[in-house]
Amino acid sequence: MKLTRMNLWLAAAAAMLLTASCAQAPDAETDPSADAAYKRAHRAEGYREAQRSNVTRN
Repeated sequence: MKLTRMNLWLAAAAAMLLTASCAQAPDAETDPSADAAYKRAHRAEGYREAQRSNVTRN
C-alpha cells in the first residue's frame, strides 16, 4: 500500500512539474508584440548562431 501511494505521489509531482514547465504562447491576434517576444525567446540556439553576422561558413 505504501508503495502504491508513493508511486501515485511521484506521478502527480511529475505531472505538475511538466505542466508548470510548459509555457503557453500568447495569442498573436490579441497581442502581436508579446507573440513576437515569445517566439524570439524560444528560438533554437542553432538559429541564433546562424543569424549572427560574424559567423563564417566552412
